[in-house]
Amino acid sequence: MGVRLALGDEMSVREKTRSAGRFLFGGSARSFASLSVILLAVLVIVPAKDHFREWLRYQNQYQSLIRNRSDGVSLARRFQGGVQQTWLPELGVVDRCATCHVALKEASLAGIGTEPFLPHSPIPHSLTEFGCVMCHRGQGAATTVSEAHGATPSWEQPILPARYVESSCGQCHERPLTGTPQLNAGRGMLARYGCVHCHKVTSPEGRTMTATDVPPPLVHIAEKTTREWTFAWIKNPQAYAATATMPNFQLSDEDARDISAFLIGQSTPYPAEANRKTPPVPSQDDAAAVQQGASVYGESFCASCHAMQNAAGMMVGGDVGPELTGVGSKVKPEWLAEWLGDPKVYDPDTAMPHYRFEAKDIGLAMGFLESKTESDFVTNVHLEPATPAQIAHGKALVNERGCAACHSINGVAHPDNFAPELTAVGSLPLAKIVFAPGMPRTLPDYISAKIRKPRSFGSALKMPQFTLTDSQVDSLVTALLAQTSRAKTLPAALRIAAAPPSTYRPAGRAGALMNDLRCFSCHTIDGRGGNMAPDLTWEGSSVQRNWLVNFLKRPNTLRPALIRRMPKFNLTDEEATVLADYIMTAYQTPEFDRDQIDASKFSSADAAHGKDLYYGKYACESCHILDPNKDKGYIGPTLTQAGLRLNAAWIFHWLKNAQALRPGTLELNWSMNDDDARAITAFLMQQKAAPKEGASR
Repeated sequence: MGVRLALGDEMSVREKTRSAGRFLFGGSARSFASLSVILLAVLVIVPAKDHFREWLRYQNQYQSLIRNRSDGVSLARRFQGGVQQTWLPELGVVDRCATCHVALKEASLAGIGTEPFLPHSPIPHSLTEFGCVMCHRGQGAATTVSEAHGATPSWEQPILPARYVESSCGQCHERPLTGTPQLNAGRGMLARYGCVHCHKVTSPEGRTMTATDVPPPLVHIAEKTTREWTFAWIKNPQAYAATATMPNFQLSDEDARDISAFLIGQSTPYPAEANRKTPPVPSQDDAAAVQQGASVYGESFCASCHAMQNAAGMMVGGDVGPELTGVGSKVKPEWLAEWLGDPKVYDPDTAMPHYRFEAKDIGLAMGFLESKTESDFVTNVHLEPATPAQIAHGKALVNERGCAACHSINGVAHPDNFAPELTAVGSLPLAKIVFAPGMPRTLPDYISAKIRKPRSFGSALKMPQFTLTDSQVDSLVTALLAQTSRAKTLPAALRIAAAPPSTYRPAGRAGALMNDLRCFSCHTIDGRGGNMAPDLTWEGSSVQRNWLVNFLKRPNTLRPALIRRMPKFNLTDEEATVLADYIMTAYQTPEFDRDQIDASKFSSADAAHGKDLYYGKYACESCHILDPNKDKGYIGPTLTQAGLRLNAAWIFHWLKNAQALRPGTLELNWSMNDDDARAITAFLMQQKAAPKEGASR
């Protein structure tokens, strides 16, 4: 019965369809009339549909917005309706963003607070030269918000979140930019936190990023510390030092036990020529001796590189070297004596200089450092003697976890391609990503989650847990999003390559001394070195020889506001002379002759006029101290003895254009004329007297 009814309904529908066809197309006249009506409907529907398009609605809203403004006439004159397209074939970009964002170049609309009618913030590039998607990404050819800003099945790159927009600058710029602090920080972290020990990151020019951290070698670790401390450290580095950059591998007690067993077992003794004699160390009960040790630590300016927690619980010091809060619980006295005697014996590549301490000072420093203990760190660590099976398992774990990617370990080769390459991670297709449950399906969210909690993607993954702040994670994500496939295909004219790494090495006896003192850990010379202390590339043109010899032997304070100071290296007269002569000869600027101005020919009138300019027109005392009893300038170096320290020609040219001599210096470009520069030079060259006793510091 049901089947008969269904067949009847189907036959009824067919009959009705035939009847409608005969009615509409039963003859040539009927067919013509019907087709004419259909065509007319199409002609009406298409314009009507265009009338309701999203971009047209925005353009109509914009015209309403500007209609009653005082500058409305000029805004309306510059307005261009319809679809606006920027085509950049050399970049492979089709950009229609200006179809909705119609006021990108209208600075007078900055205060309206309504998108998409806000003008673009000031940038150093032309909007028509680069378009929008080069920086903001998204689907430039789209004319709807959902397609332009979001991910679609055929377009995987949604618009870039605003907090990561600096990453797009990194597609062209490999050098640090003043306007991209987050990108600069992220790139620095990739190198400093050792990411590139495991992950290969290559620039469009083919230069591979190298790590700037120097993880200690473990080939003599048993000489330095105990198996118990090693166990506690690899279990949780941050439990020992909150500032530790080594990540947490989330090891089980058994795995940490076996790794510590292998590391201690593979350790070899120091070279035979190492000094094994430990100087007398004062008792921890001798408060006066411990205080003397603290003075040695302070006078050596160890805090310039090392942090230590003070009595108030505040972390004080630099972050170049490891934190020393609990160093007394970490290292063996014999090792500490050898390290303070000459760090290169244990670690030939260390950044720490050879201080040339006397035995008494080494003993005092040891007493102070050994008083800094973290007894709770190893209190509950009790390890039985290691078995061969545990040592073998520990070696297997060291290979599996890639420990030798950072550390030198006896019997373990450095692993190549240990982790995925990140050269083009900023263009990673979403289809190739396995997202964790509940995670937003965007590339920035994926990268951020991998950095924050790498094991959330699978407990068997090898990437360890880093301790990073939200801002540090954002910086790393920004740096990685800059690693795109597009960066490789950009025209060469648009790429601003990073400065090639300097391989400069000073020669001869002076070069050996500079290497022993690790001058490049703090100073830059010819593009190589650190940024903790002044660039010495033109130091020979800057200072006078006698002053330099005395400074190398007994460094004094030049910048009172800085915590970091030049330490005393206990140089001999001969060593100080060798270094000074080399610096004065080799490190001169080709821009001028350092002896071109004879300071003895300055008149008293020149100096008096210079003093008026110093304290009047240019207000130099705002940044520099010349009279310690009156001046309050703590930004620049003190000038109390500028006439003994600096060359007249250097002062003159520095006043004319300091940036030309040391790019990036805080000194302003005064556009000073020759007469003013000469007069101030004359005044400063008169400053030769030492500060009076009791002068404020």
